[in-house]
Amino acid sequence: MSARVLLLLSLLAPALAPPAHAQNLTKLPMLQSFRPNELRVLWETDANPVGSVHALDYGLATPSSSVVALETIQLAADRFVHRAVATGLAPDTAYVYRVRSGPTQSATWPVRTAPLAGESYRMAFIADNQNGAGTSFQSVLQAIAPFAPDAIGHAGDTVQNGNVMAEWQTQYFDPFAAAGNLGQRTPVLVARGNHDANFPPSLAYHWLPNNNYWYAETIGNVRFVFMASHVQTPAQDAFLAAELASPAAQDAEFRVVVFHHPPYTNLWDSPGYNGEPHQRNVWVPLLEQYGVDLVINGHAHCYSRGAQNGVTYTIVGGAGGALDTVVIPPGWPFIAIAQPIHHFAILDVAPGQLAWRAFDLAGNQFDSFQLSSAPGVPVYPGGGKEW
Repeated sequence: MSARVLLLLSLLAPALAPPAHAQNLTKLPMLQSFRPNELRVLWETDANPVGSVHALDYGLATPSSSVVALETIQLAADRFVHRAVATGLAPDTAYVYRVRSGPTQSATWPVRTAPLAGESYRMAFIADNQNGAGTSFQSVLQAIAPFAPDAIGHAGDTVQNGNVMAEWQTQYFDPFAAAGNLGQRTPVLVARGNHDANFPPSLAYHWLPNNNYWYAETIGNVRFVFMASHVQTPAQDAFLAAELASPAAQDAEFRVVVFHHPPYTNLWDSPGYNGEPHQRNVWVPLLEQYGVDLVINGHAHCYSRGAQNGVTYTIVGGAGGALDTVVIPPGWPFIAIAQPIHHFAILDVAPGQLAWRAFDLAGNQFDSFQLSSAPGVPVYPGGGKEW
């Protein structure tokens, strides 16, 4: 082949080669668990060229260690969700991390692993930000940020329509990033709601342990149980009974159960609804039998708190959705406070004590209570209890 032909081919080669597609981060990484020994992270890119490496980098002072993503979920032609887990970490320890997809990498953010039993920590609790019809979700997160929670619990309805991918960007990921990258620095533990539902984006963007619906975590001295109340199935009922009867729950100083649909509410947007019969008839007896201390719900767009048969019930559905203002007669008499107000709650966990405070978005505290630990209900074979 002549030198002239070789020169011509070399000049044409860049034009003939397929264009390289930069992998842009379309969703910044969010932390999906709060455990003493792991970082569970997901992020999204707009491309996934053959041979791409997606990785989570982490370390104490610099992100010097790496793990390759466990899986990539394609939701659309330009939506690829990557999931990675770093294990073997030290509890209650400050780390830094970032994510990489091909040549693209994120900024580096700090995070702290969960403590072991006997150590204190702080969680914020919210629900029902949805479409921000009442107030912007970003404003709620900005009010939470100065409290520097170690983790955030979300009792469901993180978007208005779980099957609309654009809403996951504007109603969930973007507000968490805009509020000082709160979502990049703070693990978010979710109990899905009926608006999230079971659509592919919901199952991809909320990467939950166990079966990706209901799960349990021991954080410090508290056993947290997260349920999927929009799903009614005997399998979930059996899970709740077995979990509350388990040594992990009974040996904990406190048992806290988080799910979306409340068994009781005195506020709604129209007459007739006062809570969920299934939760009242099936779950509440289990909560009482096995000594659950605190229940955290959403669904009703209000704040609510009351105690019955040893269980304290709260609703934290004030993270942005239009408020529920209709009083439902005759009302549940044990509910001590029910306010249609945008808000968030702060739960401070210390040895032998849970301290709960509720704040409006101006930072005014309008409710508080404390719970002290008590021995768990002894559980014996057959699921019964003995006095």
